[in-house]
Amino acid sequence: MISNIDTYSHVRGESIYLDDIPLQVGTLFAKVFDSTVAHAHIKHLDISKAKNYPGVRAVIIHSDITGENQIGGIIPDEPLLAENMVDFIGMPIAIVVAENEHIAKKALKLIEIEYEPLPIIVDPREAHRQGKYLSTPRHFNLGDTEIAWSNCAHIFEGKAESGGQEHLYIETQGAYAVPGENGFIKVYSSTQGPTAVQKTVSRVLGKPMHQVEVDTTRLGGGFGGKEDQASTWGAICAVAAHITKSPVKYSLDRMEDMRMTGKRHPYSSDYKIGLDKDLNIIAYEAQYYQNGGSCCGFVSCHFRAHPLSCNQYLQYPQCKNQRISVQNQFATQYGI
Repeated sequence: MISNIDTYSHVRGESIYLDDIPLQVGTLFAKVFDSTVAHAHIKHLDISKAKNYPGVRAVIIHSDITGENQIGGIIPDEPLLAENMVDFIGMPIAIVVAENEHIAKKALKLIEIEYEPLPIIVDPREAHRQGKYLSTPRHFNLGDTEIAWSNCAHIFEGKAESGGQEHLYIETQGAYAVPGENGFIKVYSSTQGPTAVQKTVSRVLGKPMHQVEVDTTRLGGGFGGKEDQASTWGAICAVAAHITKSPVKYSLDRMEDMRMTGKRHPYSSDYKIGLDKDLNIIAYEAQYYQNGGSCCGFVSCHFRAHPLSCNQYLQYPQCKNQRISVQNQFATQYGI
């Protein structure tokens, strides 16, 4: 039996998390100005009042990013900061960097924005009808279900709705970025994927990966919600630290976290199940409509695995399924 090396320090309250890291003198604090609408063009954005608010050190928008405004881990389809369009409620638009969190919150309210609404799709079946795909539909077939139906004593058909899930990790998303010598930067990140954070920060800052150090003590407890999504907050703090030449911390409160991060995928599914006279399942067909969110994220990874997983446990003799991943106006979904 392998013991948990964290048990002793957890029970004694000695484990170090993001908010336990001592802050350097001169540390600044970031807050994100995010979209209040699900889908729209940005007609007008005025950050001047926020920039001039006492105690504010910077208000950063997409044009201030020194590297690439892109954090898509697999497919480059996810901007760090919105440019001309927002795709979900909670999408980051600007970063306010201030001397303390109270000042940053005050400055957020001074940012003025005007939207031009665009059509909103939240139903995955409607997205499918409109051809809004994040990935090519995938099929998995085993045997011949068309022949199997004639041998079934009982056939059941229906529709199922599987809701999304909030990962609800105890420690919210967050990061603390500290500039170093010769252009190096260190990022303390609450993440399950330090390499993903490193690659993303490197890309956004336009720095080689060897100039970006990511520090995280433990990877557990995120339930999949910090496997890739932690990259956003690591990159936000790194951009702010790079521009202000000061350490920058951002630890999201619970409502910010739930609003601005994606969840486990919701599904809408059609199914048909056939049983023999002894009530053994001998045929199964399903079509899964996956609500993938506004951009790909890890959809493509889970997309490949899901058609196989549906037949992994019961091993139906005749199986046919199709998985369709669609794009709509939600925060990017993560299906772990």
